[in-house]
Amino acid sequence: MVSLATPLATASAGIAATASEAASADSSQVEDATLTDDNGKPTGALSAKAVSPAEKVFSTGKITGEHFSSIGLSWKKESAVDGGLTAETRIQRDGVWGSWRDIPLELDEGAAREAKRGGAPAFYTDDADGVEVRFTSPQGRLPQDLRLSFIDPAQSPTAAVSDRQARSTQAGQPEVKLRKDWGANENLADPGYKTQPSIKAALVHHTVTGNNSYTQDQVPLIINGIYVHHITNLGYGDFPYHFIVDRFGGIWEGRKGSVEMRPGTAIPGILGGHAAGFNTNTFGVAMLGNFEPNNSEGGENTGPDPKPTEAMTNSLADLLAWKSGQYQLAPEGSTQLVSAGGGGANPHPVGTVLDVPVISSHRDVNVTTCPGGKLYETLPALREKVAERLG
Repeated sequence: MVSLATPLATASAGIAATASEAASADSSQVEDATLTDDNGKPTGALSAKAVSPAEKVFSTGKITGEHFSSIGLSWKKESAVDGGLTAETRIQRDGVWGSWRDIPLELDEGAAREAKRGGAPAFYTDDADGVEVRFTSPQGRLPQDLRLSFIDPAQSPTAAVSDRQARSTQAGQPEVKLRKDWGANENLADPGYKTQPSIKAALVHHTVTGNNSYTQDQVPLIINGIYVHHITNLGYGDFPYHFIVDRFGGIWEGRKGSVEMRPGTAIPGILGGHAAGFNTNTFGVAMLGNFEPNNSEGGENTGPDPKPTEAMTNSLADLLAWKSGQYQLAPEGSTQLVSAGGGGANPHPVGTVLDVPVISSHRDVNVTTCPGGKLYETLPALREKVAERLG
């Protein structure tokens, strides 16, 4: 972890303020540095530079310390956020600084009701020992109580043994790695299951976690970083998505109970935290990566055309066919979802009825670019694949 309790090596003045003002989170896996106060004014290491009468650039300077593998940004949930605000980071590994990369500030789930803070997705840094973050605001302001969190899920204990055992493989079930396989610390999540009566649609997402060129060994760390960030920094009760699919075709259980849920059982459905106002009657599947064209966040091998791999899309189709079969969903059909409101990324007032495809995406119900243009354009072919698998 970054050592925030002692002065940090830096090239900018005032970094000691970060050390003195940093607050440790509840989990030993996370340490926080406060960047703005309750009024949105820079504090600690953050300094401002005027670019024009209104526009400002805010920078943390260089923060170095011990190793971490993800960073997270969060802020007061009710805080107004400059619509033009952008964030960038550069990462130091083994004393060598990399290039600047974008941090997407759009939290994929929107301001879900169960969240206690607003924020951006966890950003995977791959065993880093230093970071610098800068923000550009056309309006010259930042969110209130803005925090930079250093996340080290590698310190997670082995998943606590629970009283639930993996069920035998269900009919049509592809291989799904369980929460223990990515090292979930079950002591962090709310106890029990968040159930709902049934499922009517699947919503496809992408995680925008900072790297499309991750290795197979890095996948559990990235997933665990999402988990720790959402619970410890954003105040979620559990993992936001039901399932995650990696670029190698691996399928992973996200929210607790997602493998077991099926009609006619004690767990007819699991309520997720993946789409503001539309978590009821849906389940969320997140593709691990960023599939928005021309993103500079997506890793060395992304380029301007970040399409999901064939292994990824095949596993996604297998997963959707399995759950569609259980819930008797027509993969090329449509259904109706009712908005629970909530504002933020959800522009639909309470009670609004939307006609959506049974296999939809986050952008079909919320104002968001998720799941990225390059993934979104594959959805018609995906529906056909799922239908073929169901015969």
